[in-house]
Amino acid sequence: MKMRRDLVATAIGSFAVILFITFTAASGFAQSAKAITLNFVSFVPLANKVEYQFLKDEFLDKVNERAKGELMIKTRGGPEVIAPFDLGVAVQKGTIDMATIPTAFFESMVPGADSTKLSIYTAWEERENGIYEYIRDMYAKAGLYYLGRGEATKPEYFNMFINKRIQKPKDFVGLKLGGSTAFHGQYKRLGASVTTLAIPEYHSAMERRVVDGLVSSIYVGLVYGLHEVTKCIIGHGFYRCTVAVPVNLKTWNRIPKHLQDLLTQCFAEFEKKYQPYEAEQKKLALKRAEAAGVEILWFPPDMAKWYMECANEGSWDYARERFPGDVIPKLRERITK
Repeated sequence: MKMRRDLVATAIGSFAVILFITFTAASGFAQSAKAITLNFVSFVPLANKVEYQFLKDEFLDKVNERAKGELMIKTRGGPEVIAPFDLGVAVQKGTIDMATIPTAFFESMVPGADSTKLSIYTAWEERENGIYEYIRDMYAKAGLYYLGRGEATKPEYFNMFINKRIQKPKDFVGLKLGGSTAFHGQYKRLGASVTTLAIPEYHSAMERRVVDGLVSSIYVGLVYGLHEVTKCIIGHGFYRCTVAVPVNLKTWNRIPKHLQDLLTQCFAEFEKKYQPYEAEQKKLALKRAEAAGVEILWFPPDMAKWYMECANEGSWDYARERFPGDVIPKLRERITK
């Protein structure tokens, strides 16, 4: 009997040791498992309060906090790390995982992406009425996951910086206007000639009179000192902000579902907070430009209507030229009434 008890005790002890080793190994694996890291790059300098810092505070930091160590978004820098025009390819290839990028900078990869600036719907309405999913499918064809609007604004985000006091439509004819392809359709409709410029070239191009004017957000304009080399800003704004946040699709698909849901929820919350924040910031920024000696031009109603039509219809015309077929008509049908 004693020998049997000893054998039973030995067997129980051995089983307990095996359980202990198994549990310890499992715990060690859980503790050593690394958080998922998403590398992020901004198209603007990180010092930009409106176009980066708010995103950091209201999205990036909140994801990192709520993920509780399972996922971490790390900002690797701004345009000094990857040139803005190269960001789309960098995300597509997985060189980085995600970025804020103006849609015109990667529209060759996602035909029609830049025309989403003409949507009549807010970012949260797009999430409710199926437009968000439609845009997401457009991005997926290029190996990108559309997380949402990097700056969810009203359709009056951009302004024209110009060194000629415009008083009538003919004053635009023959002017040299620069900027990204997002504005080329508008320029042509106005009767101006077109020059493509990268954001860091804006100041020198205006200072040296390479161009007579250009379109930018007021924030980029102030950061790059356009108020120092510009006589006027046309006060009538147009388009929603074109900045989107694409994620490498393969990277997105590797993220567990509950963390995908967390990213989506945090981003939707950020979009809803951004619009009123940006509207107030724009008022302050225009006052800063005016205080620096820049005149804010406002047109009579008829000319203002014509100017806005040039922006909108010129953009649709340019999109159809670049992407023939049904891509643009189908998008327009969905994002406008």
